[in-house]
Amino acid sequence: MGFFDFFTNQSQPELKKFNQLFIELQNNFPDLSEKDLVVSSCIAGLLARIAYVDFHLDPEEIRKIDHLIQDWSFNPEIDSSVLANMAITHIKEMAGLENHLYVHPLNEYLSQEDKYRVLQSLFLVAASDGNVDTVESEEIRIITKGLNLSNQHFIAARAGVAKYLGALKR
Repeated sequence: MGFFDFFTNQSQPELKKFNQLFIELQNNFPDLSEKDLVVSSCIAGLLARIAYVDFHLDPEEIRKIDHLIQDWSFNPEIDSSVLANMAITHIKEMAGLENHLYVHPLNEYLSQEDKYRVLQSLFLVAASDGNVDTVESEEIRIITKGLNLSNQHFIAARAGVAKYLGALKR
């Protein structure tokens, strides 16, 4: 395997082994399909990543992550509170991981509409503490590109939380 193959082939197990949330979810729910494990761990990981990108985890962000994971209605075998707690537990180690470990596997399993819904969820987490910081918005912009979505998707998702945008509140 060449160096660049590592970053472009989403189905390789090397990508999944770096996602501790995937491994823990697999250990707790061994009967889940790979798709359910990948989608739920990657989305939960991205939600946690946005909550902690500013190195501060607000209690409202934790509540929003739990609520959004419930709304996503992953496989019914997955307890959304357990998944949210796993994501929060691993939040600091996930903050150091590159976005491609979360977004590339989602490109394999999600439709454009579902990927846009991921963006909306990320902005809802960012806004849950009352302010979407520039660092949160820019991290979501990077995730947008990784999900192969357009800048229009980013702008439309951000518009949903416009009153919380830190840059516009000054």
